[in-house]
Amino acid sequence: DYNDWAVPGWTAQDCLPVFKASQKDMTGRSPEWHGNDGDWVMDEVRYQNPLSKRFLEVGAAAGLGTNDDFNDWSRPQTGVGRFQVSEVNGERCSGANAFLTKAMKRKNCRIRTGTMVRRINFDQSKTAVGVSYDLVGDDTCTTFTAKLNPGGEVIVTSGAIASPQLLMCSGIGPAKHLKDHGIPVVHDNPNVGENLQDHPAAVVSFKTPKKGVSVTSKLRLLGMTNPFPVLRWLLLKTGLLTSTGCDHGAFVQTSASTDGQPDLQIRFLAAKALGPDGMTTFSQFRNTKNIEDGYSFQSVACRAKSKGCVRLASSNTHVKPIIDGGYLSNPTDLKTLREGIKLG
Repeated sequence: DYNDWAVPGWTAQDCLPVFKASQKDMTGRSPEWHGNDGDWVMDEVRYQNPLSKRFLEVGAAAGLGTNDDFNDWSRPQTGVGRFQVSEVNGERCSGANAFLTKAMKRKNCRIRTGTMVRRINFDQSKTAVGVSYDLVGDDTCTTFTAKLNPGGEVIVTSGAIASPQLLMCSGIGPAKHLKDHGIPVVHDNPNVGENLQDHPAAVVSFKTPKKGVSVTSKLRLLGMTNPFPVLRWLLLKTGLLTSTGCDHGAFVQTSASTDGQPDLQIRFLAAKALGPDGMTTFSQFRNTKNIEDGYSFQSVACRAKSKGCVRLASSNTHVKPIIDGGYLSNPTDLKTLREGIKLG
């Protein structure tokens, strides 16, 4: 993927050393593709549902192939396998506890929570000099300013939605659109907010006659929360509470693929889906008295061709922007999902 971007400095050869330096692989996989000395921990999920194990067997028998390491760049990504996860001792390993907690000990690191950045500030040479922000929930709307030291930088890491929103609210974006919202134009760039890409998905779900096999059933006992998985996690940091819910899956190259790469990701859920995205099952089932045992396939167009955009609804970053996902505007994505549904 990185090579396909054809962006200088972002090739696979450029990025791999950075990934390896930040990773601490606990699975014993190839050091050619994984690091051992970093802070971001990758491990196997300490639980495997019987339905998930069966999924691997059926997927291999169906000719999808197997893949023991989806991050092995020396081979195609296709095949069924287990997803390695960001966990430390059975608990989530996030960017916060992997990196930020250590950085907080530095004298030059100060964290502001409960804030909303309103704009990036620029000088006459269009160089960023700091940001303006206010406090979430502060009815006085008092604005504060954080100024850069000489040579400092403003790093925009607000995601695919809020990053273009912040840039446009700061005066960087399509000039006409900015003027329509009364925002002084710092730099006219029509690409800001464009080329939004997401991964559309469709779920196929089945009921199984075998009782008590799904994750949702194992978390219940006599209609109440089953205390044993909770105790197992608290005491041993193992069991089904270490699962991300979709820790088994596959990558498949369907007939819709145009670049020789797998265009379909299958995420297997050892539970009968309660919603269109499948994953909300694990938060919704608590409100459902009788949920049937089953399993689900979430088919994801992992190399979507459709593109949407982000536009401002207001010059105020507190106001959510207008999002046009552009889902399925490219017929190739629809074909990929259709093949995924048929496969499920």
